[in-house]
Order: sequence, then structure tokens, then C-alpha cells
Amino acid sequence: MKSLNISVLCMLLFSTFSLQAAMPNEKSQTEKTKYVNAKCHVALIDGSDTIIYYHINSDKFSKLAHEIVGKRVLTQKSIKKIKIYRVHECALDEDDFTSTKSKSLDKKIER
Repeated sequence: MKSLNISVLCMLLFSTFSLQAAMPNEKSQTEKTKYVNAKCHVALIDGSDTIIYYHINSDKFSKLAHEIVGKRVLTQKSIKKIKIYRVHECALDEDDFTSTKSKSLDKKIER
């Protein structure tokens, strides 16, 4: 009787693990780590405006503008890091900004 119980239990465990192994994962590892290039028009603590570029996870793009306020960044004009005072707007690198001031500044910035 004991051996029958053990055999049934082993069969149940085997079938459970076989089903788990056969089921596909919801997302593959490459889909989870999809990165995008973004650009943000920011005002710096010294009073200047510039465009800052980021390479971030696509899931974090919507929160990017809030997360970079107060961070120190290097700019093309300075060798010291300068703190970001305010973010005017962020966009994907291949997209255009919505405001005219951001668009004209984006054209002036060398890449």
C-alpha cells in the first residue's frame, strides 16, 4: 500500500513539473529589457537651457521627466556637472518636441 501511494505521488509530481516546463514564458528576456533613446529639454540651475540625451528602459520613459529633476549632468559647455532645475519636456529621440522653443534648441545642439 505504501509503495502504491508513493508511486501515485511521484506520478502527480512528475506530471505537474512536466506541464510547467511545457508552458511558454509570458515574456522573453529580450522583451523585458527593451531600451529606447530619449531626449529632454531641461533648464539648468545656472539659468541655461539644453537638451540631455538618455538611453533608458522603455518602461521608465513615462517617469523620466520627474526622475531627473535635481540630478547633476555634464553639458557640452561645461566640464563640471550642473544640477537640473526643471524639465520642460521629454520625447523619444526619433520624435520631435512639441514646443517651438524645444524644437529650435534641438536643432542647435550638436550630436
